[in-house]
Amino acid sequence: MKKYNFALIEDNVEIRRTVSEYFAQSELLDCVMAIDSVEKFLKYHRDFLHIKLVLLDVMLEDQSSIYSIPNILQREPDAEIIMFTVMDDSNIIYQALTYGATGYLLKDITMPELERSLFDVLEGNGALLSPAIAKTIIKHFITRTDQILSSDFTLTEKENIIMHLLKEGHTYNAISKRLGLSVNGIRYYIKAIYKKLQVNSRGELIRKKIM
Repeated sequence: MKKYNFALIEDNVEIRRTVSEYFAQSELLDCVMAIDSVEKFLKYHRDFLHIKLVLLDVMLEDQSSIYSIPNILQREPDAEIIMFTVMDDSNIIYQALTYGATGYLLKDITMPELERSLFDVLEGNGALLSPAIAKTIIKHFITRTDQILSSDFTLTEKENIIMHLLKEGHTYNAISKRLGLSVNGIRYYIKAIYKKLQVNSRGELIRKKIM
């Protein structure tokens, strides 16, 4: 039976130890990296590790790791990115999938379940979602579809990204650096977003129930 290599990026020491020890005995998967940050993954990554999957904690040192997914995929373009979290927030799930994640698992999963789930996705047996996560996504998209059908606005892909960054509290300068645009350019996009969503401030935008 084919054995796959995967990496774990998780800042909880106990979880790293538990996963490493379990998969040291696995006949299906080998945890070849167990580290606490995306920065260390990028630093120590080597092609000869043949990493086929990255199990990525959603929150690393109290910051979202979602925006690091493209950096991981630059190193391992064909790797599956599976988010590993205690949260089943629909906004976070949607963002993770938008940035390139291919699955989303809750940390209450047992090690044998985790082993089977990761192996199945690497074998090409569909997307990887915990049952609770799948329900959350279905509810989210039903709500989102209803909102779109009852609204006369449409945000572009870039406007959607800027809107989410605003809602997360990023400054204009931080958004401009992240997207490679001028601050004036960001202001232009924000003005368009406010007009389409019929809001006048960041506070109103945050309270707006819309993805």
